[in-house]
Amino acid sequence: MGTDSSEMVQVALLSGEKIQLPVQPETTLEEVKEAAENELEVAISHFVREDGKVLGKAQMAWTVSKTKLRQGEILRALVRYRIWIRRLAQGMLDQISSVNSDGRENIMNQFSGIEPCNEEELTCILQVIFHKAMVEPAHGRTYARMAAGLKERCPELPPEHEGDRPVTVTRLLLNILQREYESTPETFEVSEEDKAKFPSAEALEEDLANKKRRMLAIVGFTGHLFLERLLTMKVIRQIVHDLIRLGGDDRPPPEEPMIECVLELLTLVGRTFDESVPTGMTFMNAFEVRLLALSALRIGDKHFFSDRVRSAISDLLDCRRNNWLP
Repeated sequence: MGTDSSEMVQVALLSGEKIQLPVQPETTLEEVKEAAENELEVAISHFVREDGKVLGKAQMAWTVSKTKLRQGEILRALVRYRIWIRRLAQGMLDQISSVNSDGRENIMNQFSGIEPCNEEELTCILQVIFHKAMVEPAHGRTYARMAAGLKERCPELPPEHEGDRPVTVTRLLLNILQREYESTPETFEVSEEDKAKFPSAEALEEDLANKKRRMLAIVGFTGHLFLERLLTMKVIRQIVHDLIRLGGDDRPPPEEPMIECVLELLTLVGRTFDESVPTGMTFMNAFEVRLLALSALRIGDKHFFSDRVRSAISDLLDCRRNNWLP
C-alpha cells in the first residue's frame, strides 16, 4: 500500500496486539487484511468495526472510501490461525525424509511441543501432516505417529460456538479423510475429457499413474492412522466396502486399482483386525470372502481380473493363513 496522502487504520487482535497501517481512499479491505497478516503473522478471517459491524469475505473488495473508515479507527481482527504455526509444522516435516531414525525421533519430539490454540490451527497442522504423507508415503508411519502425538498433547480444544462438540484430532482427521476420499476418482477408466486434457499418450498415462499413486498413498496413510488408534475398525470397514463393495451388488465389479488399494490397506491392518476377536476377525473373514469371489470371477472362459491382481489377492490371503508372517 502506498503512503502518499495516506491515513492510518489500526488493526487489533483479541490478544491486545495492535498495528497501524497506512491506507488511501482506494485501498481495499483485502489489501488491509494482507498487510495485517504479513505484519502480525496470522491468518485473518474477518474484521469487526468499532460499532460491531462485521466486514467479512463479501466486503473484502470494498475500498477504504466505500467502507468510510475513520482516521485511526480500530478494526478488530478475528484470527483463523497463526501463520508461524503452519511454517513451524511445515519446516519440521520437511526434514523427515532427510534424517535417520534418531533424527526423526528428535523431530517428532519437537513437533509434539507445538500447541494449537483453536480449531483452525489444529486443522492447519493436520493438513500439513496429511499433505506430507501423500507426497512421501514411505514415511506414512512417521506422519501418523506425529498425528497421534498431537492428539496426546492436545486431547481436545474448546468449540468455537457454545453448545458445539469439543474439537479433537480424531474428528478433524475424519473430516480431512472424508474430503480426500470424496475427491478421489470414481473410475480409472480414461474418459473423453481426460483425452482432451492430455492429448499425448505419455501425459495421459502419467496422469493416470499419479492418480493411482495418490489413491494408494491415501489408503496407506489411513492404515497407519488406524494402527495409531486414530481411526476405528468401522471406518476401515467402510472404506473397504466402498472400494470393493462387500456383499456384492448389481453394480459392475470394482476396477483393479480399487482392489490394489484394499490389498495395500489390509496388508497394514490385517494382523490387528485378526487379533481383535470377534469384531475384527469377523470383518477380515468378510473381506476374504469378497476377495476370493473377485479372484474367481469369470467372463466366459476367462478370468475377469488380471493374473497380477489375482496373484496379489492370493499372496495376501496366504499371508493371513500364515498368521501374517512375511
